[in-house]
Order: sequence, then C-alpha cells, then structure tokens
Amino acid sequence: MESEKVYLFLIYFEKRLKYMLFNSLKFLIFLPVILILYFILPEKIKNLWLLGASYYFYMCWNVEYALLILFSTVITYISGRILEGLKDDTCFGSRRKIWNKRKLVVLVSFSLNLFVLFYFKYFNFAIDILQNVAGSMHIQLNLPEYDILLPVGISFYTFQALGYILDVYRNDIYAERSFIKYALFVSFFPQLVAGPIERSKNLLKQLAGFHKFDFDRVKEGLLLMLWGYFLKLVISDRIAIFVDTIYGDYMTYGGAYLIIATVFFAVQIYCDFAGYSVIAMGVAKMLGINLMDNFDAPYLSMSVAEFWRKWHISLTSWFKDYLYIPLGGSHKGKVRKYINKLAVFLVSGLWHGASFSFVAWGGE
Repeated sequence: MESEKVYLFLIYFEKRLKYMLFNSLKFLIFLPVILILYFILPEKIKNLWLLGASYYFYMCWNVEYALLILFSTVITYISGRILEGLKDDTCFGSRRKIWNKRKLVVLVSFSLNLFVLFYFKYFNFAIDILQNVAGSMHIQLNLPEYDILLPVGISFYTFQALGYILDVYRNDIYAERSFIKYALFVSFFPQLVAGPIERSKNLLKQLAGFHKFDFDRVKEGLLLMLWGYFLKLVISDRIAIFVDTIYGDYMTYGGAYLIIATVFFAVQIYCDFAGYSVIAMGVAKMLGINLMDNFDAPYLSMSVAEFWRKWHISLTSWFKDYLYIPLGGSHKGKVRKYINKLAVFLVSGLWHGASFSFVAWGGE
C-alpha cells in the first residue's frame, strides 16, 4: 500500500514537472529566471528573450505543437504586412479593387487559421455529425476517427491573431513590422494558455516600450499572483473535492446535496478561471505589461446581459467587436439584432467545447 502511494506521488510529481502549470514547481523555478534575466538584458533583446521563454513555456506541454503557433504567427504577420501594403495604394488600381484584394487577404488568413483550429478541435465532432445525419437517412458511413490531442490554448492564440488581422484590415492599427515583436504578441506566455485574449492595440503598444525594474510594479504583480493562487488553490481546488464527490455519485446523494454542489460548482469554475487570469495579470505586471481584466464580479450582476459583460470579458468583448458588430450588430432592425446575438452565443458555445451540449448551452 505504501509503495502504491509513493508511485502515485511520483506520477503526480512528474506531471507537475512536465507541464508548465502556474501552480507547478517548474513554473516557480521558470518565472524568477525569466524575470532576473529580463531586467538584466539590454532593451533591444528583451523581447527576443521573452519570445524564447514563451515558446519554451508552450513546448513544455507539447514540443511539436509549437509549430502551430509559429504557423499562425507567420500567416497573420505576412497577411498584416500585405494589408498594410495594399492600403490606399493606387498602383493596384481603383479603391474598390484594393478593398477586394484586402478582403481576399483576410479571407485566406482566416481560412488557414480556422482550418487548423477546426482540425484539432472540431474534426471528430464533425465526423460524428456526419455519421448521425447519415444514420438518420439509413446510410452507413465508415468514417475514421482520429486520436487528435487538442493543443493547449489554440483557441486563445488563434482568436488573438485573427483579431490583429481585423484591426489592420479596419485601419485601426498599422501592421507590425517587427516579426519578433509580433510573434511575442501571439505567444506571450502569461496569457498564452487561457487568456485573457488581448487586443493588438493594447499589447503590441506595450511590447514596444522600455521596461526597467520597478520595485512597486513587481510588488503589485506578486500581490496579484498571490490573490490568483488563493482563488485557484485555496477556494477552487478545495471546493472541487466536494463537487466531484457529489457529481461522481449523484444517485446516492439527495437533492439538497445536488443543489449545494451546483452552487459550489459555479463558485469553483469562477475561482479557477478568474484565479488563472489574475495570476497571468500579475506575471505580466512584473514584466511591465498591463493585461486587460477578464472578470468583474459577474455573480453580482443585475441582469443576464450585465453578467456576460463581466464574465470572461476578453472573450465576450472579442465576439462583440469581431463578430457581432461585423454581422450588423443592432443597427439592422430587431429581427437581425436577435439573429446576430443568437449567432454570437452559438459560436461562443462551440468555442468552449466541441459538442452539442456546449452549443445548446451557448444558445440558451
């Protein structure tokens, strides 16, 4: 029995060392090294150092999947430069032809990035849908299903890169000339795995600045990290024990337990996600970067609309800016407004998970 406990502990410890979780021993060694060298190195290579650190951070999860970030980065960087080159360039003909070419660049960039996202996150889901539809028509399809490992954070960095492309297309920003700085924007390790999904106007501008050691800023960042760890380790992980116990054997427990577990689960997911976001903000703060707030006391909201404005703010605002408004927002009549809202929430549900339960949750 003792040997079994030791074996399980070693497996747990090995995972903690292998994956770069914020609450892992590996990260607690990684972060001070990154910070010390960041403040020692010359300004002109600070971003290069952070870029290398960000890719190392990601490769601790899966080395090969770092190529996916690089692919998305290269495609969107080149697309941005092409969009910038086409902007108001009369050499390419009339203004309408220029905009048509710019739209084509956006279409190609989006298609390539979303194809990668689709393959790794939704391919098997699409296969299941095809088989179910064919089955309802009494047609048997023997389509293969692949054991595809979902790359961690792929939805986050893909949306961040696509948001940049739309910002350049709308002329909200100039295309970034420095590939190093842009690559760091896509892969910045504090918010790479679970957000917040940053805007190019916020993060790229800060990456261009000079960041020297500031004791007050580092102290503020550490306090944010401590608060995030408290939310994650002390509240969320402890509540998860009770919730998992009840949900894991719900037939044994009465209705009162299920109600309490459901309420606790709401607290658990908030503290888990918000805790991670706050830790990310704290790490970035020490590096001189201010990330956007991702949660604003959502459970104190007075309406459903207010709740969604305060829950996972970086994602809900992304959908508003880059999907809801381009679809027409609320400026094309009531019917179109509600259709646009439904489309946003259905896509939001699909973004959270590749199953009909998530789509139904989004459409509720």
